[in-house]
Amino acid sequence: MKQLVLDTNVLVSGLLSAANPPGRIVDALRAGIVQLVLDDRIFLEYEDVLRRPKFTNLIQSVEREWILDHIYHSSRHVAVAHTAFSLPDPADIFFLEVAAAVRVPLIAGNLKHFPTNQRHGVRVLSPADFLRTTIG
Repeated sequence: MKQLVLDTNVLVSGLLSAANPPGRIVDALRAGIVQLVLDDRIFLEYEDVLRRPKFTNLIQSVEREWILDHIYHSSRHVAVAHTAFSLPDPADIFFLEVAAAVRVPLIAGNLKHFPTNQRHGVRVLSPADFLRTTIG
């Protein structure tokens, strides 16, 4: 099973459209082909974003709660120390911290948020690149 860190925007996009690359990653998550690696900060962000009012009409509550429960129970939970990492959007740092600590790829929808010179050895991939190089 392939482990990865999944940026929130990829999870949301995958839940909104099954036909796009993020949707295929969410399908792989549901099928147990991939396993998310996360810490409490990542899970709390998933919960917060998926429960925002703007998504309540777009993602059915049963689906939202099922995927959150599935993520919580099927993911690899880790405790990661805070680092001195710096990124253009400080809200993205904990995704990079987890991926760096566990040495797994980070799948992100906007690669500009993770400049090459600030990745600390983490392989950051777009959803399409992850599918092409990992799942096929």
